[in-house]
Amino acid sequence: MEEIRLGLSEKVNVSLYANPNYSYEVMRELRKGLKIGLNLQKYSAAGAKMLHELRHAMRDNLNILPFIKEGYIPEQLREIRHAMRKGCDLTPYLNTAYRGAAIAELAHGLEKGLDISVYANPEFSWQQMREIRKGLEANIDVSAYARPLYSYHQMEELRLGLEKGLDISAYQSMMFSAADMRQKRLALEEKLSELMKPEETLLAEEKELSQSLVDYCKRLSRDAVRVIVDEDKMRAYLYVGSRARTFSRDALLALLAEHNVFSGILEEVVEEVVSGKAFDTLLTIAKGTRPKPGVDGYYESLLGDEKKGIRIAEDGSYDYSEAYLFRAVCAGQKLLIYHGAQRGSDGCSVDGKTILAPRGKELERAKGTGFKILPDQKTYVATEDGCASFHDTILSVTPLLSLEDATNLSGDISQHGSVVIHGDVSGNITIQAAGDIVIDGFVESATIVSGGDILIRKGANGNGKAVISAKGTVYGRFFENATVRAQAIFSNYFFRCNLYATQSITACGKAGSIAGGTVYAGFRIDAGIAGNPSGIATILRLGQDKEVSEIDYSEQKKEVTKQLTMLVHVMEDYKKKYPPEVRNAMAMFLKVENAVYTKALEAKELGEKIEEQKKHREEYKKAELCVTGFLYEGVQVTINDAVYTSESTAQGVYLKNVNRSVLVKKIKEGSK
Repeated sequence: MEEIRLGLSEKVNVSLYANPNYSYEVMRELRKGLKIGLNLQKYSAAGAKMLHELRHAMRDNLNILPFIKEGYIPEQLREIRHAMRKGCDLTPYLNTAYRGAAIAELAHGLEKGLDISVYANPEFSWQQMREIRKGLEANIDVSAYARPLYSYHQMEELRLGLEKGLDISAYQSMMFSAADMRQKRLALEEKLSELMKPEETLLAEEKELSQSLVDYCKRLSRDAVRVIVDEDKMRAYLYVGSRARTFSRDALLALLAEHNVFSGILEEVVEEVVSGKAFDTLLTIAKGTRPKPGVDGYYESLLGDEKKGIRIAEDGSYDYSEAYLFRAVCAGQKLLIYHGAQRGSDGCSVDGKTILAPRGKELERAKGTGFKILPDQKTYVATEDGCASFHDTILSVTPLLSLEDATNLSGDISQHGSVVIHGDVSGNITIQAAGDIVIDGFVESATIVSGGDILIRKGANGNGKAVISAKGTVYGRFFENATVRAQAIFSNYFFRCNLYATQSITACGKAGSIAGGTVYAGFRIDAGIAGNPSGIATILRLGQDKEVSEIDYSEQKKEVTKQLTMLVHVMEDYKKKYPPEVRNAMAMFLKVENAVYTKALEAKELGEKIEEQKKHREEYKKAELCVTGFLYEGVQVTINDAVYTSESTAQGVYLKNVNRSVLVKKIKEGSK
């Protein structure tokens, strides 16, 4: 009756579902369909859950009917629908034997450009698929553990070892439980960490050990002979008392062999001992060879370097004449080449055992859109014409809109990809782009909004009306009478601007000037000159912006952790009550298991956000203003609520908040 009442209030044809043979759940799906213009009555016999999936699919213009005919159930259809909405073609890999969570893993892999044929196998559980997918994302050789007989916990331990560059053959056998594997992996990591300590740390530890051994030897009798091997078997020491017997070469080597010292024996020390020149002295008689770490994997970008074509003049100012944010590319053009990590040089302990060198770390596989990876799994190629950019393993090829100029006559511009204007942007127009925006000429009183970076080669005079906003960084030769918002802002000259940067603002070079306006940066402001001789009102703010409320992720995490704890208890109860072959066939257990994974992932993501907030708070505390040239009289500086107004012109200073007041210090000559 409630569904009929809601339908009447929504003015839909309730006679199509006002049937006592329908459950209220079926009625609800029919009503919601009618509300958006869909009549699902002919599918009513399929049940509420199937109607729910059909309704969402038809709303998004997705055809899931062929999958329904093949026998896929709602749980599976939901994941198929999500994949179709993201443009992923699962058809070659689908199998009705897959659970919904397994189909989701296939979709995640396709979305990230992975070769999912490696794990598109009904013999793998969705958790095993997840471990193989994570390995593919990390660019490691998953063939070492992509076997159905490994549990997903075992797979995880092998994956983590490979990601660290460990020799997993030490615990790869299926005879080891996941707990055993974890113990052995952590032991290998600890051993590797010891061997890979910085040279200065190793020298300090060896010096300390040598001194303690010297003290020990002083307490020995004068006829004593001792061979001492350090704990990690990388050094062997010999002490021969002044009244001890003399050694032939063979006798000395035999003595060392008794203590398992076979390798790295120092011939010059052996000669000293044999010739009787080394009494009452602690000698290092053998040294092991430490392994050398391998070379990390890296991407060779064919799209330019990190400097993006920005040239720095002798005075430190930036020249943007040849700068770029992206490269125009054609379908089939090579974008990146990945060079895999290499193994280092093996070491050897004094007992003659080889110490396998770890591989370098592999970089995550590049993610993004508009490209494919060739069968060599190393070469990235554009699949469409557009503009390409690569940063922090994110590679994207997006549509590119190229215009000669932008005026009131051309009208506002909205682009899904990136935009390049070869001339000027004049008038009060709006340019919006999901990607980057490059303007070769000048900008007047326009509004420019970018989901990436913005580059204005010749600069902007906004007449007090221009608004330039980027999710990333804004670059420009100069900015006058404009509002600029970004993560970071770079220019040679700012005059009467309102600037807001969540991280940093840089007025580049010795003459880089910030004069007039209100300026905020979360972490740092660098300028050659702040203010001007005529005392123009210049307000600089740094540190945490109290006007922006911070999301309290800690409360969210508490709630998620509470839910996760409850779910884990439920899952553990199932494990106690039912053997694996029984519980793994129980729909409720599988749902709980899936929910545990999802909640754990959510808790991890919230934890990362909390850590990022903490990191930002620390950066806010360290916020500083650095003026290499003149800080003119009258400039007002606020750093985390501490206010300072320059009463006279100062040269070469930096300002920071110390004990709730602004400390002004001279920049030391030669410092950066």
